[in-house]
Parts: sequence; C-alpha cells; structure tokens
Amino acid sequence: MARLSRRERAKRRRELIYGSLILVFIAMIASFLLYQFTHRSEGFDPETLCPETGPKGHYVLLVDKTDPMTFTQKTAMETLLKELVERKIPEGYLISVFVMGEDYRQTSKPLVEICNPGKGDGKSELTANLKQLKRQYNKKFINPLMQQMQSMVSTQSAKYSPIFEMLQMVSLQSFQRFPMQGERHLLLVSDLLHNTPELSLYKKLPNLEDFEASDYARRTFIDLKEVQVDLYLLFNSPQYQTDSLMEFWEAYFEKTGAKINSVTPMPG
Repeated sequence: MARLSRRERAKRRRELIYGSLILVFIAMIASFLLYQFTHRSEGFDPETLCPETGPKGHYVLLVDKTDPMTFTQKTAMETLLKELVERKIPEGYLISVFVMGEDYRQTSKPLVEICNPGKGDGKSELTANLKQLKRQYNKKFINPLMQQMQSMVSTQSAKYSPIFEMLQMVSLQSFQRFPMQGERHLLLVSDLLHNTPELSLYKKLPNLEDFEASDYARRTFIDLKEVQVDLYLLFNSPQYQTDSLMEFWEAYFEKTGAKINSVTPMPG
C-alpha cells in the first residue's frame, strides 16, 4: 500500500478537523433548538402579566383599615407586604390586594391585581432577555404593589367594620372570578371585631350555631373551600380580643371550607 505524501496527510487532517467542527456546530444548533423547545416561555397577558392559560395560584391580601394603625403596626404591615411580594408569591401566581373600609361597597374592587411575571431566575440568556425580565418584574410587579402601602392605612376610626360583608366581596371578586387548581391563600390583617348594625362583636360574641342560623349569616355566606388562611391580628381592643373570639373565627373559617394556617399578632 502506497504511503500518503506529506501534502495528502495534511489535507486529510484538515478535512478531519473541518468535519469535526461541522459536527460540533450541528450539535450546538440542535441543543439550542431543543432547549428552546423544552424551555420556551409561556405566553402572558400584557396587562395582568398572568400566563395566557390563567394564574397558577392565587394570593389575596385583605387589610382592615377601619382603625388607624400605630407606627409599629404600619412598620410591620410594610414588612409583611414586602415579604409577600418579594419572597412568597411564586412566578405565575396572582395577587389581589383589597382594603376594608366603613362601606364595603366602596372597597369591593381590588386596589391592584397582578401576577408575578418572574425576574428570569432559571432562564438562560440564550432564550430570554434577563435584563428586560428583571426590569418588568420591578416596574410592573414590585413597584405597583409597594406603592399601595399608603392606601392600606387610615388616619381615623370608622363607625363600622363590615368584616363578613368584605370577606364575601373578596370571595366573589377574587377566588370565584379565578377558579384554578393551584394554591389559594387569604391573608387577613384585622382586629377581627366585626361591627355593623346587624351584628357587633363588641357587644356579644355569638356561638357559631346561633350565628349560622341567623338571616345575617345566610346573607353573608361565603365558600372558601380549600383556601388557606393566615390571620394577622391587630390588637386594637385587647379587652374584646379574647380566646373566645379566636375560637369563633377558627370555627367560622372551618365551616366555610377554609383552613387556618397561622395566627400572627401584629405588634403595637
């Protein structure tokens, strides 16, 4: 067998190198296309920033502003809001923020309602504009929520605290508007002292059976099935905020189908 000349051997080496480079390039293109297919971004609504298929879960924050918050309570409330929007709400989850005033009809709509669009965690620069995602996350999600802080506090006491009516509004305007398979959370910041002409927990704390049998309870009935509840208790009137009051609310939420995860006293 004739030996190849030096020139022919060099030519073979170049062909081998070029062939290997072409194969590597093809493999890179194939990997890139496969990554795009398996990690492609889900479409989302440009206004709500929710996935086009709907929110993956729902957090509802309801803040009772029928009494002024102390400086300490406002500080705790700001910390709670920051923790909620920056750490607790997963990407693709919806958050609805409500406040409760003296007239629940005037506060029946959420202050803000928006999904966490994500800030690019776990995404590749090859398939996503990470700077744009981070900018959108801060400008359209974090900032609009944190700017509502002042709207959540009041400087004067209200005559009425319609907690049952407001819970009904929240259920109708949020959980029932967005039925979903994902987690549903209700965060209620309140002293839990409902006070309307029909029922005042300042005057008498009914047992749950008597309350359920009343026309008022039937009129304000809500369905919170599979909703997880976190209570943040504002100690505005400790003399009325007894263990019996907490037992009443725990039994009430259980009857609605909800589950209380935690009860956290708000300092101040």
